[in-house]
Amino acid sequence: MLKTRHFIGLLVLGIGFLIKMLFTHLVEYYALVKGISLFFIFVGLAILLVGVIIRSEEVDKGSFKKDPITYILVSLMQIILVIGITGFAIVLEHFAEGANHQLAKVIIQNSYNETIAVVSEEHRVTKVFTTNGYEDFAIFNYQNNFGTLEQQGKKVDAYLREKLLRKSINYDGKRMIARLDGQQFKIRYSTRFPSMFIIE
Repeated sequence: MLKTRHFIGLLVLGIGFLIKMLFTHLVEYYALVKGISLFFIFVGLAILLVGVIIRSEEVDKGSFKKDPITYILVSLMQIILVIGITGFAIVLEHFAEGANHQLAKVIIQNSYNETIAVVSEEHRVTKVFTTNGYEDFAIFNYQNNFGTLEQQGKKVDAYLREKLLRKSINYDGKRMIARLDGQQFKIRYSTRFPSMFIIE
């Protein structure tokens, strides 16, 4: 039978996953969504594994001088536990981001409009939990079916930038450029949720 603690842990974990899956495409709030999502995921994992964490802390590892093998093994176990929790949280967060892309495809398939989007700039979102502490986005501008201007982003790096460029209307098949500013793309966006779009 599922314990109350496990239920709460899974619930908090699920909330973190859903926040990332539903809102990560909103580039204006990307850092906030990522931060809140990871917070809930870490808290959910901590609640689920609190028993294991407590037991690992209660193990008497003694001192390094008296019993170096026990001390090293217990310390290693604690480090592996922390790395394991962190790694699982990061993987789950990335999986939720992938789920957002799949959700967008499903929603757009049901009801969409086609239009031309122009990349106005490449925008750097800082203060995010990544190796570099930032992530770069190409900002796509397009008019939605409600008559308002959308400014939504796609994550870019050296590989993704080249991949995006090859889909550009302006791409001549020869020259690669350093940035996507001013490039035009054929896109499909959801008529129900215009912030969700895919590049054709």
